[in-house]
Amino acid sequence: MTQYFQNLGEKPSPNQREGYYLIFGFHKLALIKAMILLVFVLFISTGVFAQDNSGKGPSYFRGNISVTNNGLSLIPAFSLGRPAAIFEMSMGGERLSFDPELRFALDGKPWSFIFWWRYKIVKSSKFNLHVGAHPAYIFTTTMEPDANGQMVEITKTQRFFAAEISPSYTISPKTKLSFLYLAGRSLGKVPYSLNQFVTIGPSFTNIPISQKYFFNARPQVFYLKMNEKDGFFASSSMVIGRKNFPISLGGIVSKVIVSEIEVDNWIWNISLIYSFNNEFVKRSNPIL
Repeated sequence: MTQYFQNLGEKPSPNQREGYYLIFGFHKLALIKAMILLVFVLFISTGVFAQDNSGKGPSYFRGNISVTNNGLSLIPAFSLGRPAAIFEMSMGGERLSFDPELRFALDGKPWSFIFWWRYKIVKSSKFNLHVGAHPAYIFTTTMEPDANGQMVEITKTQRFFAAEISPSYTISPKTKLSFLYLAGRSLGKVPYSLNQFVTIGPSFTNIPISQKYFFNARPQVFYLKMNEKDGFFASSSMVIGRKNFPISLGGIVSKVIVSEIEVDNWIWNISLIYSFNNEFVKRSNPIL
């Protein structure tokens, strides 16, 4: 549902800078609300993951924090197209995980919030299959006239719901072949939007460059359908890092093969990434 964020009971500001401060206040309020929601869900999830784990293994909390020159999305039409900060987190147990993604422009304006829940149906040494679903919030900012004809900055949000299914097959310890089908639709009183995304490709991890450095690569081809328009694309992501060091350098390149969807023919970015990975074991008695 498209919404305009203004304080209820207030008249539109006749001053453009006052309107700017109102919207700037929204950006901070949106961030605070997102953090409160995230903390609440993490608190609830702790109990869920404890039940899911049932003493079969440690729970984990890991993620990436990245800063990029060009915010790109899995679906090109939802890309930000300017510098961004992206927070990707994952916490879970043996099969269930909660994987939120919070994305912001570098000026603090929200770009998108995605709250993934994923469940591993099949988990083996060679073949894995998981399903997932999420609500998502996409934010857009435009300049529009207020009641007095002054141009003010307005932030709108659109809600989506999506689900995915993803099988993967491990060819070797460093090579895996993955398939992903994702379908989503818009929610609320907005023009109906149905998105379908299908991708397949290998992933290569921990490929040594030298004794100290490695790279990961994931080339893929994907098909995207948005309502009546569709297209085929090719993309590749790569990360270069130092072993046992949390900071790495990554990049994404995407190219249109043939498409009715209006997106740039080439899109790319470079990101500085900080990664963390922690495991936790539930104990019945404290350690003294």
